[in-house]
Amino acid sequence: MLLKIKEKTKQLKGEHLDELASNIDKTSSDGGMFQAVKALNRKRFENPKVHDNDGKQVSNPSQIQLIIANHFKSKFRDDNIHDVEPYFGQPRKLKSPITEKEVRASNNNLNNGRVQGSDNVSGEFLKFAPHLTDNKIAKILNQTFERHEDLNINEGLLIALPKSGKPKGPPQNLPLITLLNSIRKVLSTIILNRIRPKIETYISHSQSGFRPNRSTSDVVWAHRWLSAKIFNTPNLQLNITGIDMSAAFDTIDRTLLLKTLREIINEDELRIVQFLLSKTTLDVKINGTNTTQLFTTNVGTPQGDSLSPVLCIVYLENALRNDRGNETPPPTSPPK
Repeated sequence: MLLKIKEKTKQLKGEHLDELASNIDKTSSDGGMFQAVKALNRKRFENPKVHDNDGKQVSNPSQIQLIIANHFKSKFRDDNIHDVEPYFGQPRKLKSPITEKEVRASNNNLNNGRVQGSDNVSGEFLKFAPHLTDNKIAKILNQTFERHEDLNINEGLLIALPKSGKPKGPPQNLPLITLLNSIRKVLSTIILNRIRPKIETYISHSQSGFRPNRSTSDVVWAHRWLSAKIFNTPNLQLNITGIDMSAAFDTIDRTLLLKTLREIINEDELRIVQFLLSKTTLDVKINGTNTTQLFTTNVGTPQGDSLSPVLCIVYLENALRNDRGNETPPPTSPPK
């Protein structure tokens, strides 16, 4: 019986490859040829290996989906805290409306070849769309804030992948990839471009992550400089404390984050950020099942766009300032 299963599997794989090769032979255009070769080389997606409460491996896609959803819901949903509301105050226009130019700059920033989110709109569609599309998007976004409408753009598709070097089975060993709505990405980039200068002024120069013209090299250089200082200075002791930032995005209190941002950015910018942190949902997707495991999140910053890392370092900066207490704060601008 096992031999017959192996032979049937081999036959199906052969038929699939023959079909792809036939499509390549029939293709006359370069673009079609590229797509056919890409499909031929594409690796087959496999569902992550997950164990149930008894430690047994689960093979049913719906059950895998449910186990993964319950695990991440426990991380990103806390029923003891209030959800962030999408709006505050009365419906009103933005003092600085979103412009067609801002939308075009944001569209140009979208990456090619990325998997689509729940809207099934690829980045290329917006990136290479006529400029009339930019005007339409700007108009929709402005009306959303003027009328306090619900755009329903904060749903993310959660894809769990096996983590190399970790035992397979426990859901906590599954790193996640979040696929976001394309219009959400556009709005995130617009607000990031608006608040970036203010954020850079607020954040200490000791922070190097997710900042322009900064990298790990800055941290390595600082560490080596301190090491050299200790080596050449007798009776000088230095204690260096490390922080595990692997789950930093997943532990952020959104209400505290907005309270911190209120002191840094203006009302328009705060309204947009609050909108992006409200009514966020995740839907676990598993190959081979059409069921949905959608749940609302209220903890952490939604990953998958360019804004979330910046919000994370703002939250970290606030925590570091509170920890320093009455100590002299670090300079907010480079020394002259």
